[in-house]
Amino acid sequence: MKRTALTCLLAVSCGLALTAAAAKAEPFVLLVHETPDQIARRTDPGADGAAYWAAYAAFGADAQAAGVLRGGAALIEVPVFVTSDIASTPLVLGGFFQIDVPDLESARDWAAKLPAAATGAVEV
Repeated sequence: MKRTALTCLLAVSCGLALTAAAAKAEPFVLLVHETPDQIARRTDPGADGAAYWAAYAAFGADAQAAGVLRGGAALIEVPVFVTSDIASTPLVLGGFFQIDVPDLESARDWAAKLPAAATGAVEV
């Protein structure tokens, strides 16, 4: 697999304007862990790569519309150890989102909406 250094602020690359924190909200970071195959989709010049980025852009737009998005970034490939049901699958820390929501349950609800929740893991 060809490795490409890719650093991209999602808020900037997706054209999102960041919003001020909601009253009585707490900051949470959603760490996006993906498989190497998912990370490779980032550089696919075809429909698969476009679908990958569109899914994250849709999440960002939804979070912005809800007023919870504080920022986020895609990261270069960094292998990490993740303790989960899928720990036997090598995962890569692919990025993060910072959100401001009222509580941990709300943060988990937003984490479940990320594309990586279905194909990798999201850590709150």
